[in-house]
Amino acid sequence: MTPDPASAPQPARVNDLVDAVLVIGVRTLVDRQRHIEAEMARAGIDFEWMFDFDPPDITPEMIERTFAPSDMRIQHQSAVLKHIATWRACVERGCRRVLVFEDDVFLAPDFAAVLAQAMAEADGLRSPYLVYLGCGDNRYAAGARSSPTVLVPAGPLPAADAYVIDIESARMRLEWLARNRTTRPPDWLLREVDEELGIAHWWLRTPIVEQGSMNGRFTSLLDDKRAGRGRIYAWLRFRWDRWRHRAVGGRTVPVEPRR
Repeated sequence: MTPDPASAPQPARVNDLVDAVLVIGVRTLVDRQRHIEAEMARAGIDFEWMFDFDPPDITPEMIERTFAPSDMRIQHQSAVLKHIATWRACVERGCRRVLVFEDDVFLAPDFAAVLAQAMAEADGLRSPYLVYLGCGDNRYAAGARSSPTVLVPAGPLPAADAYVIDIESARMRLEWLARNRTTRPPDWLLREVDEELGIAHWWLRTPIVEQGSMNGRFTSLLDDKRAGRGRIYAWLRFRWDRWRHRAVGGRTVPVEPRR
């Protein structure tokens, strides 16, 4: 008997795993917009641009309300406000969880399949939580490849390029920001605030996102040191670091007890 194709298990669709896919972008960066549109189309993902809070649109009142005095540049403050906007969208729309990308992400071919496994495991997590999907700065969880689960508890995320948050964690961050002002860029803000609030960070056994400004595909907009070294250096360094990790276990972070 010939199997009925309609009865075969269907591949996971990313938009069925989360309530919204939000991409942080800048209106003037057309090359990144085209990249994301192609990347999302290839993965079959419906997404929404988060263009609010581009640098020219930021008022002194916005700065005063969110940031304490510091040497942060307007580009970093813009990135922070855009990430905050995704947390606010999660809460205001009543989303159970949302997927947040920055506009230079590259998705692995098995992105949807691995995310489906990760979200199935996330359904059993105690809220609040954040699931980091990338390998920012080529950091990995120590011993991750031998983990029996897709989700690995490995401490604070190393970058803010790709993550899933639940509504409770989004609400807690917004409440913290209503009481405090910050001087931190998005990744540091997530690390420090989430640690203070007890929001657990989970990594993947094998990352499914690479950041284009780290792997040499795009020039970094926020890291002057990386931008000054150029894309060829970034391309070579990223691949060297990745090989070193896989061959000898370099640049790992300790696995933390499950919470």
